[in-house]
Amino acid sequence: MTLHKKALLVCSHAHQNKLEDIRVFAVAEDIELFEFTTEDFFKTPESCLTMADHVVIVVDEENITEHVNLAKTLNFSLGILPAASKSRLHKWFGIPAKAPDALKLAFRVDATAMDIARCNDEVVLGMVMLGETPFIDQRSKTYLNRQASRWQHLLYWLALIWSSLKNLRAIKPFPVTLTTGKDVTLKTAITGMVVIENDINAAAARLINASLSAQDGKVSSILIAPKSISEYLGFLVAGLVSGESRVNRLPRAVSYIKSQYLKIESSKPLAYYVDGRRREAATIELRLYPQAVRINTGDIAQANPAPGNHSKDTMKIDNLPTNQARLSMIQSHLPLFTRALEDDFKDLFLLLRDNAQLHTHYVALMVLSVVVASFGLFLSSAAVIIGAMVLAPLMAPIISLAMGLLRGNSNLLRRSLITIGAGVLLALGTAAILGLLIPINKITPEMAGRLHPNLLDLGVAIASGIAGGYAHARESVMKSLPGVAIAVALVPPLSVAGIGIGWWQWDVFSGAMLLFLTNLVGIALSAALTFLVLGYAPLLQARRGLAVSALLLATVAIPLTIAFKDINDRWQIENDLTREAFVIHGKSMSLLVPQVSRSGDEVIIRGDLVAEQPILLADLRVLRQKLEDQWRRPVTLELTTRLRMRPASH
Repeated sequence: MTLHKKALLVCSHAHQNKLEDIRVFAVAEDIELFEFTTEDFFKTPESCLTMADHVVIVVDEENITEHVNLAKTLNFSLGILPAASKSRLHKWFGIPAKAPDALKLAFRVDATAMDIARCNDEVVLGMVMLGETPFIDQRSKTYLNRQASRWQHLLYWLALIWSSLKNLRAIKPFPVTLTTGKDVTLKTAITGMVVIENDINAAAARLINASLSAQDGKVSSILIAPKSISEYLGFLVAGLVSGESRVNRLPRAVSYIKSQYLKIESSKPLAYYVDGRRREAATIELRLYPQAVRINTGDIAQANPAPGNHSKDTMKIDNLPTNQARLSMIQSHLPLFTRALEDDFKDLFLLLRDNAQLHTHYVALMVLSVVVASFGLFLSSAAVIIGAMVLAPLMAPIISLAMGLLRGNSNLLRRSLITIGAGVLLALGTAAILGLLIPINKITPEMAGRLHPNLLDLGVAIASGIAGGYAHARESVMKSLPGVAIAVALVPPLSVAGIGIGWWQWDVFSGAMLLFLTNLVGIALSAALTFLVLGYAPLLQARRGLAVSALLLATVAIPLTIAFKDINDRWQIENDLTREAFVIHGKSMSLLVPQVSRSGDEVIIRGDLVAEQPILLADLRVLRQKLEDQWRRPVTLELTTRLRMRPASH
């Protein structure tokens, strides 16, 4: 490493205690030093520089900008020795933490021609911050070193999350006009902005999925512009999850501009921070001067050299809100969910309005799907029933009903209800006629599976409603709708209910109809909530429709909860019966494939009781008493006793 043989050493009175080590190093390396106080150097810099054209400064980060300005003006090279061991100068310029290595770097001959950024004519060495910038805010950030423990990092991030969440309601985008070096002008609204110069490894840089360099002839600006609180939370999660690695794509609340010039204009003064120093102005101009000053830097400032054409700006601004309606919306208050604009509504509403109509093809498909489903139920064929689910057109008007409820659109509500009601009547009537005509009066396994709905069926309906709402709102996933129809199974329970009418069996009709109503209410509410999250109605407008849906859901949930509790009780009983063998009068007995049912509080148990010795009536009485004592309820045993013979041993 070649070192300067002559150099100026400039140090303020406050840091004179640092000079002795520098003198010792200079003597050891045969370097001639010319020492000046900072005050004397700035009085007559030209005369001082006649002695040497390389200046080594002992400085803190608050005062370095004056030296950088002077180095640019008088064209001398600069070596930097941070006065504080934890100074950000180490990170900005890649200065080693160990004093001997830092001294060698400061006196090295091959200085780097550094870009210099100015913010309103003030030198920027690290970054400029404007507005709310959680996770990447130097004003509130206590930097953790790489040796910090995992628990320290976890506590640090939890504290950041908590402070950010507390400020959610206070977040309000402010309008700005952005002008780049290519005379591109954008009117938008942001909540925060970070401009990066030398701090290329900062947390902000990891959010943009781009390699930055302090020597790329551009200034990199990261704009935080959420269109809703949920989008802002997504940005926080991206900041948390990314950790020390870069994200694969820009978070939806983040945009990125890389340009030699950027101007931010506002109708009122904005508070901003230049390397942590607070400033205020209505117009903020950022300008970069390529290779303007020669500074001895380490590896960090020279990392990631930018390839390609340096004159070309980079604009990743698709996430910036620019629509006037959007800007007016988010400046009054940041909504909970990103609101869809009128253009987003148009195609979806045309589709939902058409789906709510009682078309001829709707009637035909409804009848055909019920016929196929009914045959599948009598045959107990899952494949045939699935075919009926794909044919069934009921899902479409239910999704239209969800939007009508959400937006309080009485016309859409009325049309949807008429279409759904007509479909239900067609299904019940068709299935009832088939139930009368087909000479089978036996409940098949596929029918039985739709007679006892519970909370799990409601869960399926809710998940399917979310999928159905999302598929309608996103044209790219509309092809998934047949899968949604199969998952929710609207027509089979209607067919079972119609067969129950044809057989004049109330329990068949009521059980299957409860499953259909569960699906209907679950889909409508969850699809409405999905449209709400996707921004198709403000929360205030949606409250009434959501309240009605929630009331219906609660009403349906009561019998489903009772049914689920009953199923859970039966599962527990079956588990008790099969967990281990019973020992009665010294005989080991096992119950095979028990079937548990209930009549009021009484438990009825059917199955095969197997033992290696003959089972007597007295044994069964003791077994029944034992089970009644265990469950504290009456028990009826309807068991077939079997004798198990083991192979004779030889």
